[in-house]
Amino acid sequence: MRLDYHMHTRLTDGTGEPRDYARVALERGLDEIGCSDHAPLANRETDWTMKKADLATYVGWVREAQREFPQLPIKLGLEVDYLPGCEVWVRELAAMHSWDYFLGSVHYLGDFPVDRSAEDWKGQDVDARWHEYFALWTKAAGSCLFDSLAHPDLPKKFDIHPQFDFTPVYHEALRVVSEAGVAIEISSAGLRKPCREIYPSESFLRLAREFKVPITFGSDAHIPQDVGIDFDKAVVLARQCGYDKLCRFTQRRRELVRL
Repeated sequence: MRLDYHMHTRLTDGTGEPRDYARVALERGLDEIGCSDHAPLANRETDWTMKKADLATYVGWVREAQREFPQLPIKLGLEVDYLPGCEVWVRELAAMHSWDYFLGSVHYLGDFPVDRSAEDWKGQDVDARWHEYFALWTKAAGSCLFDSLAHPDLPKKFDIHPQFDFTPVYHEALRVVSEAGVAIEISSAGLRKPCREIYPSESFLRLAREFKVPITFGSDAHIPQDVGIDFDKAVVLARQCGYDKLCRFTQRRRELVRL
């Protein structure tokens, strides 16, 4: 199966509505998609996340797309940022609608934006920021609030990397992911960023396979034309790392299907 579980609408930092993404998905022969727009944050509003008042509109759009394209399974998801102390809010979100899955992600380290601009990284202690990111990402995994974790090694977006072997950090993070029973996302979005590399790296994904961590796929599409883009490369990477199955979700229940 070919599934794309990561895409955004004009309610946040994307364009279009779920029906626009569904139309492209059908043209490209995808078997299933999931909408996962940025969920509202608990205590702040941004120009890239939904407002709490937007949730009903978002759910309504997904339901309309499901009715318009009955031949294409369209799952109702959210990309939910993990921030210290957010657990109560994420549980409240989970009870609001019949979600199919939550993608967990980390975009902020305190007030520091991980993926906004390369300029933000100037003057930063890169090694320390990478450590800080994976400490929070590991807490997100251990919270058991999410079904899959999006773009795992996001700090490499601007091709900025730590100066030493990060394998021990990956090892500890993936141990927690494995124990929590959470999946991780293989995201083709990295190929469209300055790093020009799929999230996560091959070394990270090989280690994830050793820990028997399951996978999902996502394009992180912000325009309909990016749905399923570069999935051929993502599938090749997954197979090279030993994967032959991926996850699909229905009402927060996981099913493994063949690639």
